[in-house]
Amino acid sequence: MSESQDTPQFESVDWEQVERSRQILTPARALLAAWLVVVALLYLYDSRVAHVYLVADWSVDRLEWLFLIAVGIIVSYIGVPAAQNREQVRRVARALRSSWLAKFAAVYLGMFVLVGILAPFVLPEVLLNPGYHYNPPAGLISHVHRGCAGPEQYRGFTSVCRGTLRFPLGTGSLGKRVEHLVIAGTRPALYVLTIGGLLVVPIATIVGVAAGLRGGILDKLLLTYVDLQLSIPAILIYFVAFLTVASGASLLLFLVAFGLLSWGGLARLVRSEVIQRRGQGHVTVARSLGASESYIAKRHIVPNITNTLLPAITHVLALLLFYEAGLAFLGFYDISVQSWGQTIGQSIDASIPSSHIARPDVAGFQIWWVSTFPALALTLTMLSLKVVGDTLRDALDPRGEQ
Repeated sequence: MSESQDTPQFESVDWEQVERSRQILTPARALLAAWLVVVALLYLYDSRVAHVYLVADWSVDRLEWLFLIAVGIIVSYIGVPAAQNREQVRRVARALRSSWLAKFAAVYLGMFVLVGILAPFVLPEVLLNPGYHYNPPAGLISHVHRGCAGPEQYRGFTSVCRGTLRFPLGTGSLGKRVEHLVIAGTRPALYVLTIGGLLVVPIATIVGVAAGLRGGILDKLLLTYVDLQLSIPAILIYFVAFLTVASGASLLLFLVAFGLLSWGGLARLVRSEVIQRRGQGHVTVARSLGASESYIAKRHIVPNITNTLLPAITHVLALLLFYEAGLAFLGFYDISVQSWGQTIGQSIDASIPSSHIARPDVAGFQIWWVSTFPALALTLTMLSLKVVGDTLRDALDPRGEQ
């Protein structure tokens, strides 16, 4: 091991930032308070006067209210600190530029967020194109089409439809354009990542830090609950609620079930990291000088477990996205939400018990494009989350550049 690796490395301390953090009214808290006031006023207007529309025909329901609150929290506690700590932002930017894979993942996630926010504006609803069922992507041919937008040819007694640029990614059942289905699926996925993350991450962090830092009876009680939660899968609770709740399946039901019951593994990881660091010298000194447990957790524990926490968070978010797509694929879902999983399920002719998805009457491989492009979008989103999470871990680690 080299001498530089043997020598302990410490990150420089921004004392102005530490002094700002002691203030009761910080910029992040002020921004969040102002945002919550605006959302509350919009909610009162929506419930007492007239319905609120965010963009075009994008009406605000219970899920949109949660999304607006999640956006305010993310901007306040991620965007504001990033604006105050530009050196850390530059480190993240250098880490993202250091690898073509990281750059691709970051650009893709940026486009994903942009499309998810603007989808209701550019695509208020997925339109039907009667008479153009199962048209293939541009330049390819289909034997199972029902009405052809492009040139139609005959091979013996069978007609063949050649795809056209009118439907560049082809069409599905009822003539729905596949590119429209892919765009529409970004909004439910964005809701899963923002609202689900807002539920999972704070709960797991608080429980893990409290259990690891305090120890004793609190640690035993919290760990017992986490073990109990891990023994009862969230998907089981979702199915029970799906069968008993009068409103049936919904994205909000999924987020509540999985958001409140999927943080056990992350909390265990946080607890183990906190236990490793609570006995370190700087924590002992801070405690001997009279620092409170909350101050120690906020200033000495959580910042030093970020490099472990971020990849775990992106892993949990990717799993939430996968679970949502899986339930939508099976049909245990709200039919009004055009999820990527639901689109994939609409192209598979397998016999899956469900009352929410109309299965096609043709073989799935004959209309492969209907499932391929949503599956590709889902895969790219999950992989991009993992890549960006690993890159952020390296960038935010104080030892990353040594």
